[in-house]
Amino acid sequence: MKKLILIISSAFLFIACERIVEVEIPNADPKLVIESQITTVNDLWRVRLTLSQPYFDQDSANGLSSAVVTISGTDGSFVSLFHQDTGTFVSIDSQRCIVGETYTLTVLYNGVTYVAAERTPNANRIDTIASYYLPDNNGFIEKGYYVFIQGVEASPELGDYYLFKAYRNDTLKDDFGPLLDDDRFGSVSYLNQNFDIFNIIQELALGKTPRPFPFVVDPTDTIRVEQYAVNQKYYEFLFDLNAQQSRSGSPFDSPPANLNNNISNGALGYFSVVNKEEAQIIVEE
Repeated sequence: MKKLILIISSAFLFIACERIVEVEIPNADPKLVIESQITTVNDLWRVRLTLSQPYFDQDSANGLSSAVVTISGTDGSFVSLFHQDTGTFVSIDSQRCIVGETYTLTVLYNGVTYVAAERTPNANRIDTIASYYLPDNNGFIEKGYYVFIQGVEASPELGDYYLFKAYRNDTLKDDFGPLLDDDRFGSVSYLNQNFDIFNIIQELALGKTPRPFPFVVDPTDTIRVEQYAVNQKYYEFLFDLNAQQSRSGSPFDSPPANLNNNISNGALGYFSVVNKEEAQIIVEE
């Protein structure tokens, strides 16, 4: 009986000592955030400007409207961009990047000039886009119809980096995060250089499968694949960004941190210059 009383008393003691401690997290001064991507496809050039927010502030960032924004190229181009809405600055006419040329973004905001530059990488077109059916006995991949592409890297040397975007009936499929790929993937690259595209059934019978985009499709679906050849620094930026966005609160998460970028004077975000190709298929049975 005495032991029971002692245990109960100890329990109340611990409850009485419980206290909620609120940790005050200081907020840093807002920083300019610059987001822009220009490509080899003829289109309007856009730059989005916002200010950074406190870590726990989940509201949408307010766009800036007062800035001078230009993009110049070693090809002699000089393009002014003008504020449109929600912090987006847009060129008057459609523009495109030229392979091998370097483009420089300049933003003058609040008396400070921010600069970023990238060279347009080379890339080959997507040679083939195809679909195939995986039966039950295909290992760890769910059975069903899949779509894959085949292409050739721009250079036989190391140094090719890619981002792929796949759309199913005009809906971006990004459940698995960004589809990043580089030449170190070798035979398991999304480019499937070692797969015989002209003998799909024979290859499958031999246990060889191309690397498909990671979602099941249905006959009559329209699948569009966009291939972006990117620079190494932007590839690493996307990889680190995905790691930050995938944080689950576990002890194994990478610590919160601002990402390395290519913009001067402490601004956040990224200015990327990419080579864009795309291909489309309607899935058949």
